[in-house]
Parts: sequence; C-alpha cells; structure tokens
Amino acid sequence: MKDSLLLVDDDSDAAQSLAKALPAYGVSSDIFVAVSEQKALELLDSHLPNVIVLDLSLNNREGVESGFRVLRAFIQKDPSCRVIVLTGHGSTENGIRALREGAASFLEKPADMPHLAALILDGFEQSRLRRSFRKLQAEGSSPFASTFIGESSAIRPVREALEYAASTSQPVLITGETGTGKGVCAKLIHSLSSRRESRFVRYQPGLGNDDLVGSELFGHRRGAFTGADEDRKGLFSLAEGGTLFLDEIDELPSVVQVSLLGVLQEKVFRPLGAEEEQPCSFRLVAATNCDVSEALSSGKLREDLFHRLAHCEIVLPPLRQRKEDIPLLADHFLRKVCEQEGMCLSSFSPEAFVELQKYDWPGNVRELEACIEGAAFRANFSKSVSISLEHIQLRRHPASLGAPTTLSYHEQLQSFKERLVQEALERNAGNQARAAKEIGLDRSSLRRILAK
Repeated sequence: MKDSLLLVDDDSDAAQSLAKALPAYGVSSDIFVAVSEQKALELLDSHLPNVIVLDLSLNNREGVESGFRVLRAFIQKDPSCRVIVLTGHGSTENGIRALREGAASFLEKPADMPHLAALILDGFEQSRLRRSFRKLQAEGSSPFASTFIGESSAIRPVREALEYAASTSQPVLITGETGTGKGVCAKLIHSLSSRRESRFVRYQPGLGNDDLVGSELFGHRRGAFTGADEDRKGLFSLAEGGTLFLDEIDELPSVVQVSLLGVLQEKVFRPLGAEEEQPCSFRLVAATNCDVSEALSSGKLREDLFHRLAHCEIVLPPLRQRKEDIPLLADHFLRKVCEQEGMCLSSFSPEAFVELQKYDWPGNVRELEACIEGAAFRANFSKSVSISLEHIQLRRHPASLGAPTTLSYHEQLQSFKERLVQEALERNAGNQARAAKEIGLDRSSLRRILAK
C-alpha cells in the first residue's frame, strides 16, 4: 500500500503550498489536505495516512486546544500514524505537551523544508514498521505465544517494551541476570520486526585480541594481520538487512566499542586492511548481565556507546521476582521436552508446583528449563504419567531449607548476610551501589559477600 500524507491546517493556501513544495524534497506520496477538524477525521478514516502534519491552531476561538484535541483523536484512532505538529504558536510548553500526547515531532512555522521532509520520510518508515507488527498480531502469527511465557505484573512491562522495540529500527540494549532470557528476547524482537526475512546473527565476544574480535565483526582482507591468510566477511556483512545480536557487549575491547559506535552513527564500516568503506544496514540488539553502573564507572563499557544503545533499554526481571509465572513456564518446558523426546507426561503434581515456587532460581529461567528437562527424564524412566516431587532435583542452599539447621555460628552469620544483600539487590533492580547504600555497606564489602 502506497504511503500517504495528510496536511491539516485551517489556512488553505498554506496547506496547498506545502503540498506542492514537498515533492521537490523527495516526498513522493499521496498528499491530502484538510482545512477543518471534521475533514481531517474523515480523511483519516478513508485514507489511513501514514504521516500527518498538523497545525496546532485550527480555529481562532479555541486556539491550540483545537489542535491538541485533534492530535488526541488521531492517536486514539490510529496509533500507527506519525503526527508532526507544525504551528506558528511555538513554545517549549506546547512542544513538550504535543510530544507527551503522542506527537512524533514538533516544529515551528515557517518550516525548514529539508528538515520537515526528512521527518516525514522517517515517519513513513516508522508507520510501516508499526503496521507490519499490528498485522502480525491480527493474523495470530506473533511468536509471543510460544516463546515469551508469562503473565505476571513483573513481565507485562517487558512484553510491552519488546513490542515497542520490534516496531522500531533503533538499537536495543537488553539487561538482566544470566539465564533470564536475553537471547530469546533478542530473537523475538527480530522475528516481530520488518527485518524478520533476513538473518539473525548472534555473536558473543571471546578471549581474542582486538584484531581477532574486530575481524569477527568487520571482516578483513588478506594480510591485514598475522594469520589473515585470506579475505573474510565479518558479521556486519552477514547481518546485512537483518539483526546482529551482540551478547555480553561489555566484553568487547574498548577500541572495538569505539569502532562500533562509529558504525551505528555513520552506517558504514571498513574491513580490516581494506581501503574502501562499505555501507551497512543491520539492526543492533546488545545484551549484558553486568551491573551497568559498575561497567560504566570502571570503563569496561564505554559511556558514549551505552548512551547510543540505552534509548531503548529492556530490563529483564529475575525469575524470583515473577514466581507466579513458574507454572506457565514449567508447563511450557514440559511440553517442549515431551515433543522433542517422544515422552508422554501430562502434568505436574500439586506438591511439585509448590516445590518449584519455593525455590529462588539463581540460574533463572535457564535453570528452570534444565530442572524440568531432568525431572521429565526421571519421571519417564520411572514409568510415571506426571512429574512428582521425587522427580525434581534442585540445588539446595542452607538458607533456603525449611528444616532446622546445624550450621555453625559463622556459617549462619554468612547465610544471613547473603540473604540481606540479595533482598537489597532485588529491591534495587540489581544495582549494587544503591543496594550497598540502603543497607549501610560500602560496595567492596557487598562484593565480598556476593563472592563468598
């Protein structure tokens, strides 16, 4: 379906002049003009414009309130359209209010035409992405049902964040403890995005030197460094048109982080040893399980790269903060292993579910999946039709046992410290600096407790 643009302005001459001028700046779309609120809403219904350029004052009696009312109506009727507010009543207050009420941009009259045209063209792309995502949902083909399990209050904001990330093309940073599902979320963003027909490429930095890591990403020409015996394509090239997932991005060497930032900003890269730059068009999804504040303060993660990624940050909660999702997750993993292995296990006993929900899951969802898989094999071996308490094996920590303990005084004291620190970390979303301050410890003492 061809992109369309709706211009809404009570000044008919100004709107028509703008409609005639825009094609000269690359806006080759159907352009419709409305000089009243009623006509604008009719055109919205009949032509479903991708982008709307809206004058904020549509009548002298109401002033800017007329424009804000129409803006709200546009967003409510079609959240996928992008509204650019263009008005002679420019002020910081009106601009902030317009953005808060759903506008994509705010410009004062007279418009800078190249700037306005660039915003319109970007609006077309953003609208197409959002409509593509909505179409997937309407067709029932969204991968959420089979890959992103959970209905808890802790996970609902994550679901919304993933939906938003999939509808845009900006870089994404996913943070969370090991085993919370960062890789699953990265793949899901790709599967829901307009890039899903192209490749999803995953990379986790190893222990190589800067040249080897740079070669993995940028590729190299023969002779670029010792051991480079032939030309090699890098992951930037392999992910062209698709998604590049960089896991543990804080492990990238600092010099490579600088180069990556340049690639994200300029959309070009130069293979090691090459003379010419190459254009690139991949979507970056990065992840880390580290404490971001610590990584930034230590220089392990460059601040400029973090700020480029953090415009769209998704924080995954640990499983202990979403225990109401455990039955759904356990049932999903049971069905998965039964399908893969041809086993016939129907469900869990009530006691088994109670046991699963009592445990704190330090390894998060990954540990739960491994636990269910092991329990399924044990149940199948014992000819059981369901998973019972005796089939479940959990890593036991003394502090989590309900029975009286025989630990020494010092062991009990250490156990208490661990619980105190863990609870403070949970309340502060894993931020060690804030957790240490809350319980009156310096950060080095908190680290020592965690290390033990």
